[in-house]
Amino acid sequence: MTFIEWVAIVAALCISLVAPYAIKPFLQRLRVIDVPNHRSSHTSPVLRGVGLAPMLGVLGGVGILVGLGPEGGKQQLLIVLLTSGAVSFVGVLEDLKGVRIAVRAGTQLLIGAFATSALAAASGSDWWWVPIGAIAFAGYTNVANFMDGINAISSLHGVAVGLAFVAISVMTDIRWLLPAGLVLAASFAAFLPWNLMRNRVFLGDVGSYLLGGTIAVIVIAAVLQGAPLVAMVAPLSIYLVDTCATLLRRILRGDDWQRAHRSHVYQRLTDTGLSHLSVALIVTCATFVTSALGLLALAESGSLLAFLAIAASSAAYLALPRLRGWGAPSFTPPTATFPSAISTRPLAISARGRWAVVGASGFIGKALAKELRAQGCDVVDVIAPRLFLDSAATADEVLEGLEFSSEAVNSMATALAGADVVVNAAGLALPGSAASASLSGANALLPLVVLRAAEQAHATRVVHLSSAAVQGRRQMLDESVDTSPFSPYSQSKALGESALLAYVAKVADIQTLDLVIVRATSVQGLGRATTRQLRRLARSPLASVARPGDAPTVVSSLRGLVEFVARVGAYPGTVPGIVLQPWEGMTTSSVLESAGTRPPVAVPAAVCRSLVTLGYAIGHVLPPVNGLVRRVELMWLGQEQDAQWARTVGLEQNSYVADVLAGAPERSS
Repeated sequence: MTFIEWVAIVAALCISLVAPYAIKPFLQRLRVIDVPNHRSSHTSPVLRGVGLAPMLGVLGGVGILVGLGPEGGKQQLLIVLLTSGAVSFVGVLEDLKGVRIAVRAGTQLLIGAFATSALAAASGSDWWWVPIGAIAFAGYTNVANFMDGINAISSLHGVAVGLAFVAISVMTDIRWLLPAGLVLAASFAAFLPWNLMRNRVFLGDVGSYLLGGTIAVIVIAAVLQGAPLVAMVAPLSIYLVDTCATLLRRILRGDDWQRAHRSHVYQRLTDTGLSHLSVALIVTCATFVTSALGLLALAESGSLLAFLAIAASSAAYLALPRLRGWGAPSFTPPTATFPSAISTRPLAISARGRWAVVGASGFIGKALAKELRAQGCDVVDVIAPRLFLDSAATADEVLEGLEFSSEAVNSMATALAGADVVVNAAGLALPGSAASASLSGANALLPLVVLRAAEQAHATRVVHLSSAAVQGRRQMLDESVDTSPFSPYSQSKALGESALLAYVAKVADIQTLDLVIVRATSVQGLGRATTRQLRRLARSPLASVARPGDAPTVVSSLRGLVEFVARVGAYPGTVPGIVLQPWEGMTTSSVLESAGTRPPVAVPAAVCRSLVTLGYAIGHVLPPVNGLVRRVELMWLGQEQDAQWARTVGLEQNSYVADVLAGAPERSS
């Protein structure tokens, strides 16, 4: 190695080691904090984004090699420099302000495509490498991000892979790979003390994107220059098999594969009682083993042997949690917590008292007002004001928006005067719509305005109609505060719930008001566009279900919902803060049979799940596709529902769905 190459390596080490002193105060001022949740491997808030330090180390070291190093490989190193900087910048934005998944994925693919194009031109390779390189680059960038879940694992991975590149360089004629590998190893080795010390810090997305992106572009560059593919991918194989096996296992189990989780092999190893450092060392040792086996591919006809040996080693790694006696840890979803005066006491509500229905001219509000009047209640129809809210608002920002809505609150309080029960049936029911200020205003800010107005009007109970869509693709809908929205509509509804719960938690002077959030499922009714569409689908050749078709479905009736809301509003005993509309007994197959003229086609469940997974993958790039994919997923696979409160108190409702789907008039009560 030349003197300049040693300078580059030492510079990368020193920059990465010292830079956190300047970076930490900057991130602390911006409050770039990683707050733990039930899927985290840490238990206290930790500063993240300090991956800026190894980023500066890598860029500084490679920059010296490009500017002052030997001539051989300068084109490849320049492309590594620019690519690492670009993907790290995406990580910086994600750490500081967040980036939409579609934008993130699209940007990673573009960076990978440009990098592979430049490398193909430099090496004279075929252009069909470009799409392969783009996908490989984006893929491994995200693999490194997924695997960055415990202390030291990413830094040690950078060291191990960097040293593997050094070994490959020594045994081939790819000279630039040696200093590049050492710069990578030195930069991430310098981060280890910061990550392992008592006041530790995290790499954040900037660090994991740097790690994955830099490794990926070096592998692409070396392969296009003639390095054996098996040898170059061998150091990556443990990370790849951990991520791919976890993803496949979750898909086959029917889990929401996009949702954060704790089921990676390395996470399951920590669940067996091993420390973070112990698990990180196990993963690193496994990486050294596969890297060494990958060197067999450098010998003539050694690629097959190397591949088989790496596969066997990877399988042994995947089996480690079971060998350690791992069992899936149980998890109980969190339940809503309210001040003692809220939803914890019986109320004296007359079944025929005075009700106010906000949004009584809408599909659900109109039917509810009619039902209540049929029961002899005094009903006031209240028109909901049009409100607007930034679609990117948080729950705290919704609370701030309430302060600017005093005129709407006062006007509504006047309309609600004298009401015992207030039902908010207003909002925009647009499951396939894009994010907008009107959608967020109607579904997130309006519920808070109604609650505040009901408080001023001294109402006894407020029933807010939300949507079960806030829990997204989880296997079973329940009555916890846990949400996982997947679309602008479900996000706006989830934000409305969060704002209501945040308001109740913060305002301690609510002594007489009871808040109940009712999560409605897929409500069908005569004259509703979605019901007509469902009938047309059921009578078309596309009507199909995942075999055997006996999965419970979220399809429910308008009649069933308004009966349930009326019972919730008048219930004299304790009502939880969140209740789920009860299941009406329909399955994926019976829904389509009721709406159509023949039984639906039964498709193997594995095929359905695979197609749904592909659809959501497309949805990452084209978000509007997600709504359509979700509807297909519900038609095929259904969704379980645990309406625990209704079942406990005997309020499970009658089923009217079959009549509605068949087009028959809904029965009167």
